[in-house]
Amino acid sequence: MALFFHGEPPILYGGRCLNHRHAHAGCRRCIDTCPTQAIALEGTDPQLDATRCARCGICTQVCPTDSFVPTVDYEKRLRAVVAELPPTPIALVCPAHPTPDVAFAAVSAIVQHHRCLASLSIADLLELNAGGDRPLWLDDSFCTDCPIGVAYNVLVRTVDAARTLLHASGRSPEIHLLSEQPPGADSTLYHPPQFDSAQPSISRRAFFRRLLPKKEDSAPQRVDTLVRRGAPLSMRLPQQVPLSHMRLLAMTRSLTPTTKADLSTACEPFGAVEVDSSRCSACGLCARFCPTGALRFSTYDSCFELAFQTTDCIACNICVVACPEDAVSLKHAATLASLLSDEAQPLTVGELAPCSDCGVPTARRDNELTPRCYACCQGAGRVSAQLDEAGLMKDLLSKLNKSS
Repeated sequence: MALFFHGEPPILYGGRCLNHRHAHAGCRRCIDTCPTQAIALEGTDPQLDATRCARCGICTQVCPTDSFVPTVDYEKRLRAVVAELPPTPIALVCPAHPTPDVAFAAVSAIVQHHRCLASLSIADLLELNAGGDRPLWLDDSFCTDCPIGVAYNVLVRTVDAARTLLHASGRSPEIHLLSEQPPGADSTLYHPPQFDSAQPSISRRAFFRRLLPKKEDSAPQRVDTLVRRGAPLSMRLPQQVPLSHMRLLAMTRSLTPTTKADLSTACEPFGAVEVDSSRCSACGLCARFCPTGALRFSTYDSCFELAFQTTDCIACNICVVACPEDAVSLKHAATLASLLSDEAQPLTVGELAPCSDCGVPTARRDNELTPRCYACCQGAGRVSAQLDEAGLMKDLLSKLNKSS
């Protein structure tokens, strides 16, 4: 029997989905982590069955492009409640916890979240943990018996990622899962004050701040609707850094890391791209399909440059799939220093020359005198992105090859 939380299903902005952007993106994060199978893809368009949605909030946490947005931001309310507490150890419990007023660890307060603990993002944990200054206990003692227990793996991965960031920044990774230090038979039971995360207290300063006129939102307009394949390329492939990623980046920078150690990207939503210059044909598809603009392709005179900005990368892997020459790959680690810099670094530069078959500018590799573009090398002739109904060059090339 499934567990359903209070509240409404999240708002789905299908136009932000990686699968809608790229036919072969292959992203299934929301589908694979949804405990009630309420999310599916119709072609490349995501669909949410509100009647099956558990309102757990996991999809809003795992989607790298903010395709799912909570109707009520319970995580923001939770952070507001915790911010009012002293920087002493606290425990978090979910609304399905059978004994929310009892703690098995010496904490000063218990805060009950209104959604599954797996809905908490890495940035949420870092803020609740005050960057390592407040020991944070997540009571997962009943997660394995929960009707939506499949969500537990998401919680573990998120905790591991937050700890990795804290450790790499030289901070104490004071984020604990109770299951890692289970209480013994003679363990002391604690009954600290309990707080409801949906009802943050309002300080005098916060009260008067709410009375001030709200500033106009200067953030760029979000992509909130599905953009059909027949639309102009600039509309089908907008580039925008998700707000959740920007918040995580800000939290990471607030840790003021002093180490230059590498940060494993295995569990982090950061990426590091590398390009094999000997294979790059300067088609620019990796930069065109990049959803955030982390990859930037530019030409000047008879030269080209492909640059990369680590801070904007969400490790979606679209650049790897979109490259027709298999020249792009993701590294297994990124440097913390790269997350502190807003400068794009060149990945490859080279000389452009007209394709010997179709005349499209392409990279002159290994000093070849008559270069051929990737489309002509595959026997497709001149191909324009505007004619690609599937949203992916490789799709069109395969269709042309089958018909020849």
